[in-house]
Order: sequence, then structure tokens, then C-alpha cells
Amino acid sequence: MRPRHILIWLLAASAILAVGLGIREVGSWMPPGRSIARTFIGGEVQPEDETLEGWLERRAERMTERTALLELPDGELVETTFGALGIELDVTATAARVRAHASDGSWSDRLARAWMARNGNVDLDLEWHLNVARATEALAGLHGAVDRAPVDARIDLGAHVKVREVPGRRLEVPATVAAIAAGGRDDWSRFPVATNPVPAEVTTAMLIDVDVTRVLSTYETSFAGTGLGREQNIAHAAKFLNGAVIAPDQELSFNTLVGPRTLERGFTWAPEIYDDELIPGVGGGTCQVASTLHAVAVMGGLEIVRRRNHSRPSSYVPLGLDATVIDGDVDLVIRNPYPVPLVLHAVVPERGRLRIEILGTELEGEVKYTYAVLERYPFYRRVTTRPELDSGTVKRRQKGGFGYDVRSTIRIRSRGGEETVRHYRSEYRPTPEVYWVGVGGEASSLPALPAGADRVVVDGQEVAAAPRVPTEGDG
Repeated sequence: MRPRHILIWLLAASAILAVGLGIREVGSWMPPGRSIARTFIGGEVQPEDETLEGWLERRAERMTERTALLELPDGELVETTFGALGIELDVTATAARVRAHASDGSWSDRLARAWMARNGNVDLDLEWHLNVARATEALAGLHGAVDRAPVDARIDLGAHVKVREVPGRRLEVPATVAAIAAGGRDDWSRFPVATNPVPAEVTTAMLIDVDVTRVLSTYETSFAGTGLGREQNIAHAAKFLNGAVIAPDQELSFNTLVGPRTLERGFTWAPEIYDDELIPGVGGGTCQVASTLHAVAVMGGLEIVRRRNHSRPSSYVPLGLDATVIDGDVDLVIRNPYPVPLVLHAVVPERGRLRIEILGTELEGEVKYTYAVLERYPFYRRVTTRPELDSGTVKRRQKGGFGYDVRSTIRIRSRGGEETVRHYRSEYRPTPEVYWVGVGGEASSLPALPAGADRVVVDGQEVAAAPRVPTEGDG
């Protein structure tokens, strides 16, 4: 064979071998049942030793730990996770996308995609699914952080200015779920929290018609000599009431208006009733403000929507006119039945005296309050051994008092002679006479039972007359 022919044969053989090797290489780029080699899938390349579904399932579990940030309207961020919000990698849909990329189209199309993947130019997007039920459940716990009650417009009677209303807001769950569904899927993705505005019931426009020169009703109570703590709490609570406006047909909540009784909000320690005894508590004395508001509302012909009497009679108002309040639990709620806005004027005109007025209209008629005691209940003497007291020590901690079943009557007579009568009941427990004694003290050495007391209870046990307080070592 001539040298020239041999050269042609060698070149042809080399070309055939090269094509064969190339086809083999392309086959390795596009193996059946998996992604094209070197294809990025959501920023990562499938390992050669894992199946596509197995690898995606492992990634899906890991991605539930991605951080998600819920962005509140005021810019505050609430940190949570993809898993908590129900954001899940859709393994089935992602695997289908990867296989379609590797197998769809002509051989030349696939070869072109393989060539691009080989050069690191292909990154397929992941498919995602949102578990709407889980997202809705997670957002339900966000109301406390998102919701804001509106603040009604009010009148600063001291400065003679109108304070504008502040609209509130409420979490809009479906719109927020939609924002999560359409949002990013990278770690630390932010999702805006949607809210609906909550308008105030009293606006500055309503205050145009308020005539603060007209007095509907006035009520005063005394707190002289009850301690500096009570004085501070009463004056502080009154400030939250002062200037508040009640629109026609609007209900006013004492707890909403005054807010939590905490040290951070300016309240302080003062005696309050617990288990029929006076103990220190933050906000003690606030109930006197509520009772004064209840009394002035009754005398002004307002509707009492919600009210609970104290566990025992109050010294500063007649039976039936008191109202107890407990932050977050027991509230006083009154309603304005008049066609004009009303304004509360709550002040301490001098030390030891609280005055609340309702301004904006005048009483067209007469309101009369009376009460009748239906039943009177005797009290008892409670003797408690206090180890911290010296042996033989006796301290009278509290004076006893009767309990009462009271029926209150409110008569509202109009100028035309029409009369409306309303009745309600108040039940007051007897106030126990309380003695603290040291270990070894004799209950029999205490003074005789006062009038109205019918029994003695020593350390939780009812006893006969002249009992002995247990000593150390007694069984």
C-alpha cells in the first residue's frame, strides 16, 4: 500500500474513533433516569451516588429550616422558618422538570443543553408548594404582634386642644398567605404582612359638636389618708380617662382606656383585695376610679353594659354603685345613649378627692339611685399563724364587716313625666376580721368577738371558743 493511502486510512480511522468517543462522552452527559451531568438544580449539582428523588427529598427536609422574615407594617421583623409557614420543596414537580430538561426535544437540542450544562451554564429552578392550612395556622398566632386597636380622638381639656384619632390595624390572613405564596424562596426571604385599617370610633370631625360647657353629671369620691401609693394610682388612672370622648351609641371600656396597670406605665404598689384581705399589688386604687366612673355614668343616665361589684363593700361609694376592674379579666363598660358625643373630665381637684364629670349635654329630667339591703350576712374571725412573728405576738390586720345582698334601683324621669326603671343586684361577701399571731400564741387571749361575728377560723380550721394556736412540735 502506498504511503499516501496509508495516511488517508489512518486519518479516517482516527476520525471514526473520535466520533465514537464523542458519542460515548455525550452519553455520559445525558444518562437515563437522572439529570444531565453538571446541571445545577436550585444552585446545587446532583451527586452521582444519589437518586434524583432521594437527593431532592433530603434537600426538602433541609430547606424547611430556612429562615423566613415576616415584615410588619411598621418595619418590625418577625423571624420564623419555611417549615413553620408551610413553604415546602415540591420534590415530584422538581424531578419532573429535571427529567424533561434531560429528555425532551430532538437529539441536537439535548446535545446543546448538555454542552451548556457541561460548561456550568444551566441552573434549573426548584418547584415549590405552599401548605395553606399550615401557613394560616402560623399567621393566626401573629395577631398579638400585628393588631393595633384604634385610638379615639380626644380633647385635652387642660391644654384646650383636640388630639387627633389614630387608626388601628388588623392582620389580613388571606392576603398575607398570598404574599407568602408569591414571595422569594431564598434563605432569609422577607414576606410583607398585609393588614386592614381599623377606623377609630371617635374622629376629630365629631368633636366640632362637643359642648364642654354643658354638664350631664358629676360624681366625687374621697381617698384621703389611704396612702401615697393609692393616691398616685388614682391620679394616674384618671389621666387616661380625662378628655376621652364617647360617640353616640359607642361603648367605652375602662380597661381599654386605662390600659395595663404596670410599673412601666407609671402605676405603683398599693393595697388591693386578695382572698378577702388587703395585700400589696401594682395598681391598687384603680378600682376607685372605675367605681367613680360607674357612679357618674349611672347618675348621667348612661347604659351600663358590663359591671361587677367588689367582693366586699367599698367605703367611698354607696352599696351598688361600686365597680371592680381587673386588667384583662373584669371590665367596666358603659354606652352613650345620647345623640351627641360626650366627654369625660376626670381630675383630682385637691389631694384626696377624685371628681369625674360627663360633659357635652345636659340631663333632661332626673336620675335617682336607691338601694335596699335584702339580706345581711355575719362575718367571722380569721386567725393565721405567722412563723415570722415572735412567739406570743398578736396583730389585728383587718376589721371585719357584714356581707350584703343588695338590690339597686335606677329611676330616670324625663321632663315629660315618663319614667324608666332599672334594677340590678350586688352580692358582697362578709369581710373577715383578721388576726396574725406568732407561733404559740393563744387564740383565746384575743378580744371577744365583735358584734356581727359568728365564728372563729384558725389556720383554715373552724374551731370552738378559746382555741389554742398550734405551737412548734404539735402534731
